[in-house]
Amino acid sequence: MTRASVARALTAVACLAAVGASTPQPLTISYGPVPRGAQTATVRKYVDALKARDYATAFGLLADDEHRYFGNVASFRSVFEADGVTLESASIVGARGDDRARVFLVRERIAFIDHATDARRRIDASVPIGVLPEHGTLRIKDPGKPYRAFASESTAAASGLRVTVKKVDFFPDRIDVIATFQNLGDGYVTLLPYAKSVLRDDRGGVYRVFAIKDWTVTDKHLFEGVPLAPNARYTGSIAFGAPRLDAPRRWSVTVAPALREGADEPFEVTVPIAPAP
Repeated sequence: MTRASVARALTAVACLAAVGASTPQPLTISYGPVPRGAQTATVRKYVDALKARDYATAFGLLADDEHRYFGNVASFRSVFEADGVTLESASIVGARGDDRARVFLVRERIAFIDHATDARRRIDASVPIGVLPEHGTLRIKDPGKPYRAFASESTAAASGLRVTVKKVDFFPDRIDVIATFQNLGDGYVTLLPYAKSVLRDDRGGVYRVFAIKDWTVTDKHLFEGVPLAPNARYTGSIAFGAPRLDAPRRWSVTVAPALREGADEPFEVTVPIAPAP
């Protein structure tokens, strides 16, 4: 994860509606005490499955629309494994709703790989998880995630700029490429990847930069341009507009433009992307 991807995930889950409500409710809404009963037991079973990395059980508890969203257990699992996520602890601290449908507030301690440093880090987060009846049983709503993801160690360099793709996230309207940029040259290099970068697949697909002024989606620093000093590095995200893509593909990303101090022309770096072994 990067700081941007953590913020993106937490912002998304913070907008979970009280299940059955007509408009989304922010995370600042009040939560009452945790009731006893089947709803609470279902949430606990889901959280316990995530703690145990039993993604098949957790996936089986999801609502129908989330089954369709992820597609299968492997895609659901990939979202956690791409960031090395482990749920170290979780406690249900509040609830809102009624016996028809309820949102539970779960206080979690999450360990993950910080893709900017490759170090393992921890955050504490309050996450809303919904529960509602479907087909005569209770099901979980836990939104805010990509439908598929994979980690990568793919690297390429040009003109003293090394680009390493760390992770790829797939959302219904875009693909996020998380990459580390390192300046190996003697002078400054300026990154402007939200100008002309392109993502391609081996089926002829070409995906252009997806830039909106929502800083949970668009990396503000890369959008505005990042000057990198010699030996400096920056890890951020480039979003590309794309429909949902379920068929397997091979990918490459061309990052452009970059401009080295004193050079007459900008340059680009193309990285063939392979999932990490």
